[in-house]
Amino acid sequence: MLKNVLIIGGSGFVGSTLVRSLQDEGHNVTLLNRGNRLMAGTTQLVADRNAELEVKKIAEETGRFDAVIDTSAYNQNHAEIAWNAFSQKTDHWIHLGSASVYKETPGRHPNEADEIGGAAVWAEYGVEKSEADSFLLAHAGQTPVTILRPPYLYGPGNDNDRETFVWSRALQGRSIVVPSNGQTPIQFLHVEDLAGAIKSVLTHIPEKSAVYNVASADTVTLQDWVSILSEIAGAKDRGVLAQSFSGSLKPRQYFPFRDYPCCVEVQSISDALGWKARYDTEKGFLQTFSAHDIEDLRNRDLDTKNEDWILGNIAQKKSLNWEP
Repeated sequence: MLKNVLIIGGSGFVGSTLVRSLQDEGHNVTLLNRGNRLMAGTTQLVADRNAELEVKKIAEETGRFDAVIDTSAYNQNHAEIAWNAFSQKTDHWIHLGSASVYKETPGRHPNEADEIGGAAVWAEYGVEKSEADSFLLAHAGQTPVTILRPPYLYGPGNDNDRETFVWSRALQGRSIVVPSNGQTPIQFLHVEDLAGAIKSVLTHIPEKSAVYNVASADTVTLQDWVSILSEIAGAKDRGVLAQSFSGSLKPRQYFPFRDYPCCVEVQSISDALGWKARYDTEKGFLQTFSAHDIEDLRNRDLDTKNEDWILGNIAQKKSLNWEP
């Protein structure tokens, strides 16, 4: 059944993939954003989502939607302004959350029943995403809310320097410094699989609100991730373990990820909706690499000051036959 959908956001990495995926199935897509990047075949509503009066006025001038999909609510204020304007004009609210909302669950991956509020490592981002989730779940009544919580997203068009961080260094023959002992587990979701999960949610008219973790079922370590991406780029494994050589530098000062597990349990959405990711980690990053211009990756200017400092420490200690 074709849907009339409002997407809040919609022009960035996640939104543009979602728009194309919905259009491919014939859904009618309306976008609400600042209008800086127009998407062919959509109806464009222009407003700054932080401007409550602007958003309210736009809502008063529009009809109803089968679903509202909010891809860009990063805090409670974002969620509240959008909800107050559009919740009475839709039958279903779909919110893009984050795995960062979960508090620490030592020794296991968090599931949807675990406490939210954000682990300390995620700082304000995890706290604010948690507050957005809590607001929506507290205010959902006749308009059911479905929240999707992915870990790290990737895929063609990713504007975060993550996979490109590794590929550029591997193609330039540079070593990639991996935090600590490299054994921290992480988990991914291809942006096309996120779009597939949202479409799966759309096809099931909910009777009540729900929260689903969404991710590829497989996890990898930081070290394995660098090895997989190096191999995909046709380079030898460029990973070098930082161990104790990084001094006071934090992992995000020389690597794309924190040295903290980012993984979730994903059984609930499979049980409820029959959804599973199409891409595992290796297959998904291979597809992503094929979408890049290899020469652009090879010729990027890189800021390697912190990496070089750590590599210098490693080289110096090894010259003295020191072992950590």
